[in-house]
Amino acid sequence: MARRHHNLAGGDGPRLKDLRDAVIVLECRFCHRSDGFERKSLVAQFGADACLAKLRRRLAMGCERMVGSEGDRCQTRFANLEP
Repeated sequence: MARRHHNLAGGDGPRLKDLRDAVIVLECRFCHRSDGFERKSLVAQFGADACLAKLRRRLAMGCERMVGSEGDRCQTRFANLEP
């Protein structure tokens, strides 16, 4: 049976396939969170065409700043991308 990917395709901007590092680092400048994810695992779970904006929101789930009356105020970003 084929592995099913979470649908994070679509949207504008860079895709997971655009990052070539073996470890993808997600960091938050506000709460100082920093997590590394194996690129292979992310591709297996979400697909190479996963939009990084959607992936960021998925990986930052649980952040109290992600959803609020003022919208997304979470400051997570992929450290592998240029600032």
